[in-house]
Amino acid sequence: MIRYQLALLGHSQRWLPPSFAFLVLLAILYTDPDAPILPELAVSTGAVTVAASWLTIALVDAEDPVQRLITRVHARRLSTVLGGVVVSVLICCAVLTAVSLVWSSIRHGGDPAGVLGIGVLAHLAGACTGVAIGLLCSRLLVTRIGYTVLAAPAALVVVLLLRWVPLLNPMLRAMSSGTPATGAVVVGVVTSAVLLSVSAVVVGLLFRRRS
Repeated sequence: MIRYQLALLGHSQRWLPPSFAFLVLLAILYTDPDAPILPELAVSTGAVTVAASWLTIALVDAEDPVQRLITRVHARRLSTVLGGVVVSVLICCAVLTAVSLVWSSIRHGGDPAGVLGIGVLAHLAGACTGVAIGLLCSRLLVTRIGYTVLAAPAALVVVLLLRWVPLLNPMLRAMSSGTPATGAVVVGVVTSAVLLSVSAVVVGLLFRRRS
């Protein structure tokens, strides 16, 4: 199922817009070799969150209802289909994360191992949150693309910019402030993983009820 989802995303070429936008952001972000590293990685984490949501919606919506039904029949369980979508997008986000961290290391002449570890965890948290939002805003629940265009950016604004939402914003603020960010990053990873699990379960239950 993972191979099928990756092939579907690749052949649809819907991965190109978010990936290109991410690379453009990195080209703008990594221009000053003397800039603090963690604040840059915080911006990159936010970009991965947006890209993960975009890729999830693009992958789910690449199948029309008939094709999705055929896929579900062959998979035998909806959880297998959802798991394939989630893992496939996380693999894509891992590639984007690697590009960002390697670019940062080259630009800064080598990032410390501790900073790279924080960067990996932060990007993982962003990817999990983005996938969770993408599932909730995809065609599995939202049948009209206009509603998706409104719902997904609104949800991303909430998790990225609102301080009282204990997901990504506290972690990103800690990374940008220059204070020790390890604790905030660990909390961000845990809460994002929980959000992704809840999102997948809710989407599965509601989609079964609708079908």
